[in-house]
Amino acid sequence: MVVIVPLIGLFLLYQIPMWRDDARFDDFRERVLAHPLPPKTQSEGSARATFGKISGGNGDYCEYRVRRVLQTGLSQGEIRTYYNEARIRGADNDEQAQVSLRFGEDTGDGRKITVEVIDISPSDWDWRCT
Repeated sequence: MVVIVPLIGLFLLYQIPMWRDDARFDDFRERVLAHPLPPKTQSEGSARATFGKISGGNGDYCEYRVRRVLQTGLSQGEIRTYYNEARIRGADNDEQAQVSLRFGEDTGDGRKITVEVIDISPSDWDWRCT
């Protein structure tokens, strides 16, 4: 019994930051996916969501990223205006997340757009982000 209590303590010390950051990630992903699509726009399948260390970054920060591929009948300007006005809360719920747009070719029946919504938050003790 004397050995089990310290092991449980170490396990919790290791897991609690991961559970907290996983919950932040799940909430962030749900907010991004719940944000309505622009008019004349539909999703091209499921979204791809990633979580972890900032690529090429330093410090103890976690990066939250949700990528969606959309098909739209709107112009680039209309899409830019729509996402410039979008207010998607970040992982910590206090700041607005960053939205990045990549436009594909116009195929005549619409244009493909990759929308990435990105946020970072400080992390303490989550080994995935250090």
